[in-house]
Amino acid sequence: MKKAFAFLILCLLSCMEVSYSQDTALTPIRGHYKILAALSPQPASDHEAVDKLKFPFDQSFASKVLSDKPFYLQNVSVDDFRLPAPPANSSAQTRAELDYLLALQHSRTPEDVRSSLYMSSVFMTSGDIGRLIGYWTGPVKLPLTDSLFSNITQDADYFLWSLKFKYERVRPYVLDARIHDLEESFASSYPGGHVTFAYIYAYIYQQLAPEFSDVFTSNANAMAHAREIIGVHYPSDSEAARLFARQFVNMLFRNKKFQEDFRQVKSEWERASYFRTVR
Repeated sequence: MKKAFAFLILCLLSCMEVSYSQDTALTPIRGHYKILAALSPQPASDHEAVDKLKFPFDQSFASKVLSDKPFYLQNVSVDDFRLPAPPANSSAQTRAELDYLLALQHSRTPEDVRSSLYMSSVFMTSGDIGRLIGYWTGPVKLPLTDSLFSNITQDADYFLWSLKFKYERVRPYVLDARIHDLEESFASSYPGGHVTFAYIYAYIYQQLAPEFSDVFTSNANAMAHAREIIGVHYPSDSEAARLFARQFVNMLFRNKKFQEDFRQVKSEWERASYFRTVR
């Protein structure tokens, strides 16, 4: 019985294969993101002063942040990512998004605030993920996985900041003083940074453990909503982050160096699996 169970698990692990020739499609937009995105993103008129508001970046800061070039996506430009421009500040969509954030603010409980702030401050490591889904039961050192995610972060940081500098969207509280954001913001709003990384990690982990895809995406969805609950991001920031993350991960899986590193990480996960010891 024990051997049969071990064989079943090893069969599941052997299914952790990735097609490098075909991009993974983005799950269709839904929920409040879909409802809000149906509204007009266009300015209320051609002469709205509010539409001139931009996040005040310092040029020296931008140069410093972008000094670390991509590790994998060296031949990719920020313009290769297909994101819509954020809704104009005076648009019907932005007004509806601000009203949505005000409604969340009005109804958020102390527990909503606590859990949202906690989620915003913690990113699960590969060791945490492994214990969460039962691949291993205790602390596990995964140097290849850690190296891979370090390189992914370098690439993601470069393009995420490039997009933030490109769009310079002001935070919600700038447009409506009634919004009391619960976290100090040091960068522009679009796309959402925390949410971008939550979805990037989810999409990568989905390929390492596809049978737990729902766990990973649920965590990313929760991160997006948490950032809205504490008032630091418009819903369209979260949706742009999801769109960017999907395109970014698809580009990674078209990169030969990334494919090679990812294969080694898959082998490392298989070697670390608790179920390999159940014989």
